[in-house]
Amino acid sequence: MATKGRTIPERIARWKVIAAGLRPLLAEMPHLAPLHAELERIIQESEAQDARNEALKAETRELTSTREALAKSGDDLRLRLGASLQTTYGFKSERLIEFGLQPRRSRGRAKKAKARQPAQPAPALVEPA
Repeated sequence: MATKGRTIPERIARWKVIAAGLRPLLAEMPHLAPLHAELERIIQESEAQDARNEALKAETRELTSTREALAKSGDDLRLRLGASLQTTYGFKSERLIEFGLQPRRSRGRAKKAKARQPAQPAPALVEPA
């Protein structure tokens, strides 16, 4: 027997086996001719659909690749334009927000110095005599 799988290509393979085996016997069993002809038509149509499916998969891969390349170029241009705007307006300018860029915020200590608590002396260690 051909295969026992349930995928469409495996099923088509089984159809081909029975169609090829039945072809020489059609003269002896003419009542099977219409069924055989229908099976042959289904085999041809299924193979045409498989070929179309593979062509669409290839086209999808190509489109995805093109979209990724465009996205990469767009990101690169956005970064370059953003850097130019930062150079023009300054890295901390609020005008950057209108272009979708975040101005740099200052880091570091708070403006007001925190009041320090006096350090408590460490307890003296008493050594045993």
